[in-house]
Parts: sequence; C-alpha cells; structure tokens
Amino acid sequence: MGFLRRRKKGIKAETISPEKKITEASEELTKTHADEHKRETKEHKRTVERDVFREAALKEFLSAAGSHEDTREDIPMKKNNNSGAGKKSPKKKPRRRRMLPKLILIIFIILVLCCAGLYTYGCLTVSPQRIGHNVYIEDIDLSNLTFDEALARLGSSSLMSNQAITLTCNSCSVSLNCADAGLTPKLEDTVDKAMRYGKSGDIFYDGFKNTLLLFKRHTIIPDADVDEALLRAKITEFGNSIYGPLAEHSLEIGDGVVICTPGHSGFDNNTDTAYDEILSGLKNDRHIIPVTLNEGHPYTLTADNVNDFVYCDPADAYYKKENGVILIENEVYGRYLDLAETEALISGLIENGEIVYIPYYTTAPEITAEQLGAKLFNAVIGSYSTSYGTSSANRCANIANAAAKINETVLMPSEVFSFNSTVGPRSAANGFYTAKEYVNGDTVDGIGGGTCQVSSTLYNAVLYSDLSIVSRTNHMFPVDYCPIGQDATVADTGVDFKFVNSMKYPIKISAVTSGYTVTVSIIGTERDDPRTVKIENMTTKSGSDTSVHSVRYVYNSAGELIQSDDLGNSYYMAHDK
Repeated sequence: MGFLRRRKKGIKAETISPEKKITEASEELTKTHADEHKRETKEHKRTVERDVFREAALKEFLSAAGSHEDTREDIPMKKNNNSGAGKKSPKKKPRRRRMLPKLILIIFIILVLCCAGLYTYGCLTVSPQRIGHNVYIEDIDLSNLTFDEALARLGSSSLMSNQAITLTCNSCSVSLNCADAGLTPKLEDTVDKAMRYGKSGDIFYDGFKNTLLLFKRHTIIPDADVDEALLRAKITEFGNSIYGPLAEHSLEIGDGVVICTPGHSGFDNNTDTAYDEILSGLKNDRHIIPVTLNEGHPYTLTADNVNDFVYCDPADAYYKKENGVILIENEVYGRYLDLAETEALISGLIENGEIVYIPYYTTAPEITAEQLGAKLFNAVIGSYSTSYGTSSANRCANIANAAAKINETVLMPSEVFSFNSTVGPRSAANGFYTAKEYVNGDTVDGIGGGTCQVSSTLYNAVLYSDLSIVSRTNHMFPVDYCPIGQDATVADTGVDFKFVNSMKYPIKISAVTSGYTVTVSIIGTERDDPRTVKIENMTTKSGSDTSVHSVRYVYNSAGELIQSDDLGNSYYMAHDK
C-alpha cells in the first residue's frame, strides 16, 4: 500500500504520513543532482588534461623544427551549461589551426629540393661525346660509350635477328620479328640515335629524360632500312587475321550467261596508315605499336558495272607474224546485255548470298579464222625465172645462197622488204664466194658475185605480182639474164632493192634454184578479180649509151586496163664483154 512502509522481519509495518514521504523524495532528488555534477566535473577535468598534453607535444615538435612562433591561441572552451549555480567554468586551452598547411609546405619544399638535385645531377653528368647512362640497344648496354666504342660493340652482334615489335589493333595483337618484317639495321645511324638520346637541345626535356635514366633503362630500337613490300605484306596478314580476307563480288563469262558470285566483308587491304604508324613507332623506340586497320565491304555492283565487264564489239580473225611465221588469231564474237533485265537481276546479288546468273547476247564477226585459213597463201600472185647456166661454180653457189636467204620470207600487209637486210653482208662468213661482178664500170672478182641476178629475178616477180616498188637501181651495164630496164642491182655499200606488200593479206617469197635456173614467186591470197600484168620498155640510144623508160600495165579478168605504173628510166653504158 502507498502509505505503508515495510519494516524489518518480525516488526509490524507502520503507517507513513504524506509529509514525511515528500521530504524523503526531495532529499533523493538533491542527491541525484549532486552525483550528476560530480560526473560532469570529472569529464571536464579529463578533457582539459588531454588538451594540455597535446599542446605540450606540439610545442616540443615545433621547437625541434626551429619554429619560434607561438602556436597557441586562446580559444574559449565550450560553456558547460550543466555546471552548478554560482560555479565558474575552468579556463580552456588554445587549439592549433595553421599547423597542417605548414607541414604540407615543409614536405613540398623538401620534395622540390630533392627533384632539383636529381635534375641538376642528371644534366651535369651528360657528356656530348658519350652515350647516356642506362641506354641500351636491344639487350646491349651502351652506357657511357663513345661513338666508335658503341659501333664496335654492335658490330659483333646480330641486331634485329631476335628483336620483335608487337602490333595491336582492336584488342588483337601480333608479334613480328623485325628481320622477318623486312627491317635491316643501319649500325651507324643506330649508334647516332643512341648518342642523341637526351641531347635534343631542349634543357627541360633533356633534363627530364636524363633524370629518368638514373632510375630505369631506355631501350632504343635500331634505325633500319625497310623492305616496304614485305612489311606491308605482314600488315595485310595481321589485318586478315582480324577481319578475314575481303572478297569482292566476282564476274565470270559463262556459256551464254554472266556468273555473278557474291563476296564478303574482310580487311580492306589499306595498309598506308598502319605502315606510317609503324615507322613512327620505330622512330620513337616503341616496342608495342597500335595500328589502324579497318574492315571493308564488297563494292556494290550495278548494271553498268556488269555491262562494262561483258560488253565487247565483234572482232574479225586476223593474221599476225611471230618469228617469221604467220599465225591466225581467232575471231571474237561481240557481247551485250539487256540493261533492264540486268538491273533487275543484279539487285539480288548480296554479300554471302546466292550466285546470280545474267544472260548476255552475241553478235557475229565478219571474218572468221576458218575463212582466213582458207585464203592464206592459196595462190601464186606472180613468178619469174632467170638462167645462170654459163656461170662459174662460185657464182652458182652465190646465187643459190642468196635465193635460200630470201626464201620463205613472209610480209604482212604494208610491210617493206629489204634485200640487203634479208640477205645480209656478202662475206665469206655469210656463205658467199669470190666471183665476177661489176664495180665502178669494170668487171672484177668480188665476194658475192651473182647476187644481183637473184635481186633482179625478185624484182621481176614483184612487177608481175602488181606490188608497189619502194626503191630500185639498174646496173651500170646491161645484163643478159633479164630484159633491159628490168634489172635491179644491189651492193653492201647501200644500193638496195625494196618493195612493199600492197595487198590486204600476207605474202610469202618463194626462191628456189634448179638446173641452173633461179625462180622467184610471190605467194599470197588470190585476188577476187585476177589481174594480168604487162611491162613495156621504151629504149632510146644516145651514142653508145642506152636509156630505157619502163611502164607497167595492169588488166582485169575482162582484159580492161585498170592501172598503169611509171617505173622510171634506166640508163646503161656500153660494155665490151
């Protein structure tokens, strides 16, 4: 019960009055306040003691650093609102505020002084005549060597044989042996590169480089000659390994159709940028070189592209001459496309898709190889023979030799024949013998005598074949193996007989000897309208000399004159045999 108070065991509880209970509660509250004040006082005392200890430690540190400033500052302590009435709050100790910035400044000054010292040392220890400290070429230490010493040390090594560079692109990489990539070291340039490292003339840059050399090595990549084709091939291999090889859409002429095979994406084969990046990387001693390689796509084919590939005009078969032999080049059929049809079909050609077939159409040529073959050398156009039955053995041999040298000579249309160029020099080495011949109006022994009979026989064959004469000269004296005005002399000194193939088809010279007769024939293609040739020689005497004016008349198969050619004048002196 509220008004009852328990007593010791065995004692009867007694009744407590309200007044006494209020007194006891007041005394208990006062005791509680006193206990709380004691705890706050103890806590404040501990705080003050901790601040005093810190200030003493700080003062001792600053005194050791040479500081004479007073770092203390009177800072009012926080007022204790719970202190008892009438009690004065303890005086608070000052707190530091500028201590941390000063510490940072001191540390910064120390670091600057250390860096300046290292920088100065790096600059002062550089010799212009020696390679810097910690400079290597591959694994060869060239520290503090002169140019000649470094060159001698490198001369006994195999630079770049084991040196590799790494190319990177799109998270892919490849290691290339420098030698396999087409790099050949240049020793003197390489040593010069090592000598120049850290000596660019820029005092700040050089100081930084030489300071770094105090702590770490710098490896120089040798200067090298570059096999551009080989290096680009390696770049292409790398590009193909990343993207795969690019395949363009392809076109092929089939039997009546154009076969369009689709291509696919891959490396675009542009190595220019990567090539320049590698050269720049080598120059700057980078062993890992990022390069730029791109993917490409097949070109889009249009109807015009296909038409350009397919279209061709028809071409007639034709003759061609190779190594003195006439060959027939086959005819070509023309091809063309229906552009509207092609446009519709080519739109179905897509990357990695199906093959597309596009029909093409043809036009026939006018002349085929079969037709030319039937016409080639199918007729004797003209022929002429002369006799040399009274000649000496040497002269007979010379005639046979000259005839053999012009035999089977082939001339294309508009091609000029030269007797001297074909027969060659009249010399023993060329198979000729000494025989009688005309020289400056006299009959003398000379090597090649009798050759003029072959040239004169050829001249007459050409006349009767209605071919065009380029140059011809008559003898000084009349000859007895052909009509006057129809001879042609030749000599090593420059007098030559020339004619041109004025027909539309090739011709061939046939020159043979048999029974002291030399026969020269012009073999070619029979004319659509056969011709007949007649020679008229008009002679005029002037004392003992003779002048002959010659004209060629050409008639068609109906006997009608279709052409006449003035062959010019021939002048002969009298000669006693």
